[in-house]
Amino acid sequence: MALDFIAGCIGGCAGIIAGHPLDTLKVHLQSGRGSTWECTKALFNGGTMKAAYRGVGAPLGGIAAINAIVFGAYGNTNRALPDPNSIKSHMAAGAAAGLLQSFACAPVELVKTRQQLARPGDGMPGGAWAGARHVLRSGGSRALFRGLGVTMARDSPAFAIYFGSYEALTRGDRSVGRVFMAGGIAGALSWLVLYPVDVVKSRFQADAAGQYASAWDCFVRSLRAEGWPCMFRGLGAVMVRAFISNGACFTAVAWTERAWQYCMADGAVRTLVQAAALSEAVCGPDIEA
Repeated sequence: MALDFIAGCIGGCAGIIAGHPLDTLKVHLQSGRGSTWECTKALFNGGTMKAAYRGVGAPLGGIAAINAIVFGAYGNTNRALPDPNSIKSHMAAGAAAGLLQSFACAPVELVKTRQQLARPGDGMPGGAWAGARHVLRSGGSRALFRGLGVTMARDSPAFAIYFGSYEALTRGDRSVGRVFMAGGIAGALSWLVLYPVDVVKSRFQADAAGQYASAWDCFVRSLRAEGWPCMFRGLGAVMVRAFISNGACFTAVAWTERAWQYCMADGAVRTLVQAAALSEAVCGPDIEA
């Protein structure tokens, strides 16, 4: 459980840092801020990454709690199933992890989304905790957890696809290159299938004025106003981001697990050497007559 938590935190941070600029671009595209080129120019205006990394504090601030839930729930659920090595078990464990982590992910993503879309004069402060306090003051805990239901509808099936496909792609080969490729493909596949749900979630959570009564209302009104193409706006950016971010995440997780195993093995060797030295000091050398 401790290894699941540590590896998950390190992997999650690596994935967020690698993929956040493309996540910001995705949110701008989903919200109808312009074409891919227009949004990209706006984010990198001035030649800096400041705007592209706006809102990164919220996911980084919540990564410990989110990944403790994800990797802890995934690992423990998988080990508790009758056949933990089967792909079905990995998918079931992933679905359980996605469902549980939604409770931590929904408020974190709401703050992140509003900070990414904030304009001067909106009153939305920077920083994860400052953003969360602002939402709480303006609407209470209900406002902070706006979009929880649609987040659960996205994450439970997405994590089933995510962990199941990663396990299938890495069986028999856990080399660094294979882990990166498998993590990237698994992440991209899970986003491809659930992307329209994420579009609705982003629009619903970005609605600080309460324009939409529910996630379903947001979905229906978006379709009436813009048609089905709006449900796939920004898909290209998110596929690239998912590949890079999840490849980095799983690679960091694999490296952390290997480092842990190396340290444990090295510690065991040192213990055996110390025990042998103590035995020789107490009993004397073992000399055959």
